[in-house]
Amino acid sequence: LRGRNVPDPIPAFERPWLDRPPGSTTDDTALARNLVRSLAARGGLDPADLVERHLAWFRSDPPDVGTLTGRVLRRVDRGEDAATVARDIWQQRGPEVSAGNGSVMYCAPLGLAYAGRPDELHDAAPSLSEITHADGRCRTACLAVTLAVAALVRGDPPEASVRGALAAIEGLEGSEELEHLVGAAGIERPIDGPDRGFVFFTSGVALRAAGEERPFEAGLRDVVALGGDTDTNAAVTGALLGALHGARSLPGTWLERLADRTAIEAEARELAGVGPDPGASLRRR
Repeated sequence: LRGRNVPDPIPAFERPWLDRPPGSTTDDTALARNLVRSLAARGGLDPADLVERHLAWFRSDPPDVGTLTGRVLRRVDRGEDAATVARDIWQQRGPEVSAGNGSVMYCAPLGLAYAGRPDELHDAAPSLSEITHADGRCRTACLAVTLAVAALVRGDPPEASVRGALAAIEGLEGSEELEHLVGAAGIERPIDGPDRGFVFFTSGVALRAAGEERPFEAGLRDVVALGGDTDTNAAVTGALLGALHGARSLPGTWLERLADRTAIEAEARELAGVGPDPGASLRRR
């Protein structure tokens, strides 16, 4: 299936975003960079530190903020606790509209930081999601994606990494639906409809691309071609394929246009030093 209004061929780093030049980054990247900096500074997940970094970004008047993330941070800015606010909003909104992809979109660095201690992700990944997205399906998706990232960074086979992540979430909220959508999202189930930001669409297409060992550029282009929430689907897919193939797989022409490339690369190197020799896998690629 191809998404509605998706150009063919897909332009990459060729068009402006809002009023910003090609290569500008979205809120997906901003939140991921906050997580990377926090993990590097604190040696692991520190929700309070991460919330402060998210809040500083929110106060900078960014051009785009996810709906649920914005609602949470707006109240945090008034002095409320992030996780409490997220649960309150989840209860108000109801399950039909609460499983957005705003936490899974930036959770992947957690998998790299915990690659040498993956058992800790069973607590850390849901805690990360709960900062803004309290829905159990969001917590499940973050755990699946970070476990897959951790396995890929360790050098485990791609299909086994994805299957292992899905096995590890068995019994958690939405686990059967996510497993189904890994195979069906964008194939049997169109993702370019009114629920395009559903967390299992984003995590499902990304996990499938990694499990199938898709090449980095081709895999990303195929996921974007499905439509839906293209920037977030690409963010999670890119993170998983990056964990699989390493930095050498990134197209040079894309990197040349990437805003803040030097700072992003420096932050990535800092993150690589968090775990017990987590750079070993990266050096092999």
